[in-house]
Parts: sequence; structure tokens; C-alpha cells
Amino acid sequence: MTVLLPLALVFAFATVTYTAIWMYYIHIRQRVELGFVSQAGPSKTDLEITEIQKDSPAEGAGLRLHDHILAVNGKKLAPQDIADLSVAPEWTHARPGDTVVLTVQRPGVAAPLILQAQFRAFGPERSLVRRIAEQIMSVYPIFFLVVGLAVLFVRLDHQNAWLLALLFAAFIAASDQPKSFAALPADWHAFTLAYRAIFLSLIAPLFYFFFAVFPVCSGINRRFPSLKWVLTLLGISFAIAGFKTGKPQPWPIMNTVMGARFAEWTVLSFLYSTIFIGLTSLALNVMQAPSADARRKLKIVLWGTAVGVLPVVVVHASMDFFHWPVPFWLDFSTVVLLWVFPLSFAYAVVKHRVLEIPVLLKRSARYLFVRRGLVVFIVALAACLIALFTVAFSLFFPIGSKAAMATGVIFGIALASVSTPGLRRVTNRIDRAFFRGAYDARIILQELAQKAPRFNTRRDLANELARRVDEALHPTWLAVYVESAPDFLEAEGEKLPAPLKRIRRDSPLLESLDRSGEPWDSYVHPDSAAALSQMFAPLQPECLVAFPARSGEMLGLLVLGSRLSEEPYSGEDKMLLRSVASQAGVALENLRLAEDIAERLEAERNALREMDIARQVQSKLFPQTLPQMKTLEIAGTCSQAKAVGGDYYDFVELGPGRLGLVLADVAGKGISAALLMANLQANLRSQYGLALEDQGRLLQRVNRLFYENTEPNHYTTMFFGCYDDESRRLAYVNCGHNPPLVLRHGGAVEHLGATATVLGMFPEWECEVNEVQLSPGDILALYSDGVTEAMNDRDEEFGEMRLQHALKSGPDLSASDLLSRVLGEVRTFSAGKQSDDITIILGRAK
Repeated sequence: MTVLLPLALVFAFATVTYTAIWMYYIHIRQRVELGFVSQAGPSKTDLEITEIQKDSPAEGAGLRLHDHILAVNGKKLAPQDIADLSVAPEWTHARPGDTVVLTVQRPGVAAPLILQAQFRAFGPERSLVRRIAEQIMSVYPIFFLVVGLAVLFVRLDHQNAWLLALLFAAFIAASDQPKSFAALPADWHAFTLAYRAIFLSLIAPLFYFFFAVFPVCSGINRRFPSLKWVLTLLGISFAIAGFKTGKPQPWPIMNTVMGARFAEWTVLSFLYSTIFIGLTSLALNVMQAPSADARRKLKIVLWGTAVGVLPVVVVHASMDFFHWPVPFWLDFSTVVLLWVFPLSFAYAVVKHRVLEIPVLLKRSARYLFVRRGLVVFIVALAACLIALFTVAFSLFFPIGSKAAMATGVIFGIALASVSTPGLRRVTNRIDRAFFRGAYDARIILQELAQKAPRFNTRRDLANELARRVDEALHPTWLAVYVESAPDFLEAEGEKLPAPLKRIRRDSPLLESLDRSGEPWDSYVHPDSAAALSQMFAPLQPECLVAFPARSGEMLGLLVLGSRLSEEPYSGEDKMLLRSVASQAGVALENLRLAEDIAERLEAERNALREMDIARQVQSKLFPQTLPQMKTLEIAGTCSQAKAVGGDYYDFVELGPGRLGLVLADVAGKGISAALLMANLQANLRSQYGLALEDQGRLLQRVNRLFYENTEPNHYTTMFFGCYDDESRRLAYVNCGHNPPLVLRHGGAVEHLGATATVLGMFPEWECEVNEVQLSPGDILALYSDGVTEAMNDRDEEFGEMRLQHALKSGPDLSASDLLSRVLGEVRTFSAGKQSDDITIILGRAK
């Protein structure tokens, strides 16, 4: 609404301004003439007299045939004056009897002549009937203006109200443009041309658009929903091309390809055919009306549109296509019939409320008289008080008239500041006296909308609703029920007996209530009055309103007893209750949503706490200290992508001078991978005794246990090696893992490739044990695919070559420092982003 109101004000200002200018130049301004006919002279800078009427002002001033007019009132003629002298400012601003000075060059006379002439009224003397008819024709825009703007400002948020107002503005612009518009100041002339070009180009698209959606979607619109937008865009394009002419114009390319005349016919065909489609759409709406009442209302609009629009369309089509000169009285008849169009809408709105506009004419007139009369009275009283104060002050204190006036102004400002709160209270009472239901609805909904976000509990909402409804309607008792459990509604109130403070939501009576928030009245539903009285005995409720959810579920219930005035609840009261129920339903849904969000947040917090515990537990599964060997310096780390992961590394003491190196990558991520990793570690550690005797047999048992304890699609890659400190030999089995690197002191690189398939995929599993000899200065690097597959912003992988370069970059670093450097380069390369676990074991041969 904050955007629609300024838009409506701008639109209303533009339409009223154009209408006022048009009526002024068509109706109020009287055209004048001197009684001669002219054409452009050979030099194109003057006008040559070609005809002089007998007994005209031109003849009386001494003008002769073939005289050349050089200037008017001492000003040279402008190009537009030469094209049509009647639009010159000296003509358009003149009245009959005004004098004009002409500078004339007469053939055979050396010096220019200065002649004076008096204007007379334009054209032959018209009869009284003709003049009355012209005045009637000149006020036709008033009907469109009043009806269109009235509907718009009453239903500012309604699409059809906007469409109707725009359509009526287009009919205002459809009238002929007076030539005297050219005498307007440049800015105002440009405004009139742009306004007329826009709305005249859109009159046909708006005509179809309105009847395509009013009062329901027409059959044409259902079949071709985008047609109305296509036609509107075409109309806008023709309007842009016609900004300088004040009427729709074909595109320049159309003139080039088709020729000017055929292009103009194409634009006219577009406009008139679109109007025909709009009439067809309206006729289809009448035939497809859902009820006889709806059909009767639409017939008024159909006949009003057909009688008002069709004749003027046919006449103007004859003019536009065939250049047929329309007789005045035929033109007058079509204009008078055109009034039927807005008047039929006004009748349909007031009598049948086709746009759901409640027009209370008598009450509104009284309200306007009292409200405006109060304002006039207050202003007059304030003026009298200020005048009396100023006179009295000047009598007692001789300080001069200017000082006395200044003092009076100060007194007036003080009076206004003191009286404003009282005036506001009085106007509020007037509002309540004339439109109590609307006033109460506005106040209650405003306060409820402001306080709704601050309601933390259903009880707060129920108490606020009870207070505001009681203040507005004054029932003998009321109860506000809100949901307290999935199947129950609960209410607060001292007057309620204990059994009625909690009721079942699925009771037969409540199940029969309208879930849309429509008030249920015991007078309207006498058949259910007995069941109602029995349910709420002995309170005898008179009106019930459900608080609806969007899903149709009942979120609460408002129960009211009879009114203190003993009057039944009126239609305005029920409208208020319907609005309150709708707002209450929204507020209750918001509370339910807030509770659901709070529960989810608590569940997420619990999950995060549990995940943190899992991370701490898993971190204890990794080696807590580094093994000490004579010939090999060892370091290892695991950086997980999530709180827990599936990468696993371990150092196992296998006896004096023997060390087991394990690095595995379980398929998957997160909790499931972490559980499988823990299972793998348990299987390995339970079988480590076999490592010295037979690595192959150890891993066969691990494979069997892993296969039996996990799902078939779960597996792991693993590198398992046994290092002998004395012989510097590493016996290893690579179960489908990334080949570890051995960087020789001399610069060569060896890969410890796969010697077996992955673990846990097959029940029967075989492997081959290989050996590698490490020499002083050699580097052994075991790593998971999270290292080489780390990605940068350009989707490039870190890769093995960068890993080798990182390992070679610190020949003098310890294993721990070299590990930190490699890990830092991986993180720098991927800009801190990590999508997989990163696990590395580095060994430097001493």
C-alpha cells in the first residue's frame, strides 16, 4: 500500500491535468479568426493571402489578395505558424475583439505595411442547440474521470480497479487533440502529446486486458494467458514511436518495409481488432458466469459496454480507414452513447457491487459533512481567537502592528499544539459514530499487527484478543480458545466453568464450523443452537469464530455471548470478527512455526554436541605420541573435512626395532565413515600378533571381519607396512591405496604400487607382500587422496607433482617440520577449502 498510494496520486494528477487542459482548450477557450486563407510563400518564411472573406476583419484592416504576412505583433513567423497560423500564440491566446498588428509586404510597394485588425469568433454563427450540444460533448471526460478514480482509490489494492482506472483514462485520451495544444508551453505540450500517445496506444490492449480477467479469467485468457501481455507490449511500442505526434505510430522499420500508409493501417487494425477481442472476452464471461446472479450483474456491464463503445468504435473506424467526414450530429450521438459505458459501471458498482466496493452514499455524505464541517468550524474559531488575542494584546501593549501580528502568530501556533490532541479525539469519535465497525477493525488490526511479533505465548495473544474484542463489541462474556495439545483447545477466563476451559477440537459441533474464519451465528443456524447450548451450557453463546490456518486446520476459537445492548451481531461486527480471526490465525501459525524452529535448533545443538563428542573420541584413536626409531624419523597427521571422517593412520610397535605403518581411507564421509574406520582399527589391532609372522594372513583375516561386519557396498583402501630398524627394509602390502612415494636422496622417485585389491569388498581375498630398501636421506610419504585431489578456485587439483615438489623443498627439515610445510602448501593451494580428509605419514631415513 505504501507504493500503490503514491502511484495512484501521480496517475490521478496526470489524468486530471490532461482532462483540465483538454476541456480548457476545447470548451472554455473560444477560437478566433480574421477571415482570410493563406499559404506558405515562395521563401517559406512568410504567408501569402489567397482568399479574403467579404466583410471580414481582414478586409476591414486593408489586407488584399497576394499580400505577404511577414510578422505578427512585430514577431517573425515561426515554421509552425507558417504551417498553420491558427496555432500561433497570437491566435490561441486572443479573444473576439482583441487587436493584432500585421506586418505586410505588398507586391509593387517597396516598404512593408503595418496593418491592424480585430479578431472575431471562429466560423459561422451557430445555433443555440448546436452550442449546447458542443458544451455537452466537451464534458464527457468527467464521467470517466470520476468513476475511474473513485473505484481506484476505494480499492487501491485491487488489480481490476487499476485496470478500470487506466482504461477510463485511455478513453479520455481517445478524444481529438485540439490544434490549440500547440500554443501550450513546451513542457506542457510535450506532456499532453506523451499522455495521449501512451493511453491512446493502450486503449485497445487495456480494453482486452480488463475483460480477460474481470470478473474471472475468461476462456480466451485461459487458452492464451500471455496474449494480454503481448498486446500490451505492442501498444507500448506504438506509444513510444508516437510521443512526438500524440497518437500511436508504426515503428520506423514498418514504414520502410510496408510503406507509410500500409504501416498506419496495420497499427489501426491492431487497435480495432484488439477491442473486438475484448468484447468477445466479455461476452464469454457472461455466458460462462457461475450463477444466475453473477450473469445478471455482468449483463449490465455487457450492455453498457456494447451500447457505449460499439457505435463510437464503428464511427472512428470509418474515419480512420476511409477518411469519412462524420456529420456533427452523428458524432454528438456517439459521444452521448459513450457516457453509458462509465455510467453502467457506476451503476453496477453501487447497485450490484461487481467490484466488491461497499458504497454507503447517505452515510458517507453525512460523515463528510460532519467531518469537514468540524474542520471549518475549528479553523474559523481559531482565526477568531487569534484575531481577538492580537487586538487585545495591541490595546494593552502599544508595540506596533507588525509586532502584534507576530505575537498573534505565536499564539496561534501555541493554540494549535494544545488543541491538536483534543481534535484528534473528536475526529476519532466521529469515525466511531459513523463507521464504528470499520473504525474498530482498523484500530484492532493495527494494534494486533504491531503486537503480533511480540507475542511469545498463546496466552498473551489470547488475552490481547479478548481485551480488544471486548472493547469493540461489548459482549456479556467471551472466551478465546487456543491450541494447547494436538487434540485440545484451552481458554483463560474467570467466568468460564472448569469443564469449559478445555474442549476437544474434534467435537462434532466444532467440526461443523466453517474453517475459513466465517462467523457462526446462532440466529442463522437455529438447528445447531441446541447442541451449542448443551456444549457451552449454561453460558448460551451467540457467535463463534474459528481461527483458521492456511491448511484449513482450526488453530483457535473465539466464543462470544450476547451483546450488552441485546442487539444481534451486525454484518459490520462479523466483518470485524472475520478480520480478527484471520490475523489471529496468522499469529498462531507464526507461534507454532517459532516453536518448531526452536525445537529444530535444539535438536541441531544436541547433534552438534554429540558430533563434538564423536570428534573427541575419534581423535583418541589416532597415535598420541610419535615412535622413536634409530634409522627412521616418523611424523603423521589427519585433518578431517567434517567433525569426524573415514581416514585412519596408525603406528604399531611390533617388537624391538619393528614398527607397523598403517594408512587407510574408508569409503564415504562423516559419521558412517567414522564408524567403519573404528571397526577397521579394532579388527587390525585384534590381529597385530600375526604381523611379524605373516602379513598376508593378517590382512586376510581383517578383510574377512570387515566384509562380515559391514554392508556390501562398504570397503576401504589401505597401505600396511612393517619397517625393520636394523635392515632399513619396509615390507608392505598396498590394498588399492594411493601409491606411497619414496624420494631417493639422489632425486629419483619410486612408487609403492598396489599389491592387492581393496579390503571388505570380497569374501575371498589374496595379496602379495613387497619390500623396499630405505637409504639415509630418503623420504617415505604415505598419503590419502584428500592431498592430491585438493582443488583450487580454478578447479585444478593439487596433484602428485606439487606433492613431490613440496617434499623436495625442505631437504634439511625434520619429518615433523616437513609434514607441516606440505600440509600448509595444500591448504594454501585450496584457499582453506577442504572437501575430503587429508592424512599424511612422512618418514625420513637418518
